[in-house]
Amino acid sequence: MKTSWVINTRSNFSRFAKVSNGRLILVAIGFLIAIAYSALLLRVFSPLVPVPQLLTDPFLQLPTANSVRVVWFTEFAGAQHIVEYGDRFAQTATASSFKLSRMRQDQKRPKDQAQEEPPQPPANRDIWRHEAEITGLTANQRIPYRVTSQDNGRSVTSQAFTLLPLPTAGMPLKILLTSDHQLKQMTPANLQKVVETVGQVDAVFLQAI
Repeated sequence: MKTSWVINTRSNFSRFAKVSNGRLILVAIGFLIAIAYSALLLRVFSPLVPVPQLLTDPFLQLPTANSVRVVWFTEFAGAQHIVEYGDRFAQTATASSFKLSRMRQDQKRPKDQAQEEPPQPPANRDIWRHEAEITGLTANQRIPYRVTSQDNGRSVTSQAFTLLPLPTAGMPLKILLTSDHQLKQMTPANLQKVVETVGQVDAVFLQAI
């Protein structure tokens, strides 16, 4: 009888193990189906969420002997705005942001509006300014950087650029003096020609009116 009980116990354990394994397989299959379904939903509904875009490329301001500030603009407040810099962009700096309060733009004239009628008043435009200070820099040493802005769970990252602190005395520099480019279609081509002609520009001075 004792031997029979041991055999029956082993038989019951074997059946229990088979049932448990079967449940684990069903749970694993259900988990994989849920992941696949979630991925499908993301592909279907992702186009409904607009991809954020930077209004401007980042640029540099107010360099000191060991720091410089990175500035860029967006048309959304965003959840987070950072600068990634250094070797493999391993270091980050969080930007402070605020909304510009007096931004306006001209409205397009309706097609049925006569030329002699007064134009539409300027419309408000929502623009945010982002600024991060990069510290601990070495004099005359360029390092790569890029900016990333997040909005509605999606993010946009700029191209990679380089930054450096305030140039030391005697360091040769190439400075571009230019005017307001407005929306001239040839501006990108003209700036590209500048780089092809004189090489990388270290600073840009805009003429104030």
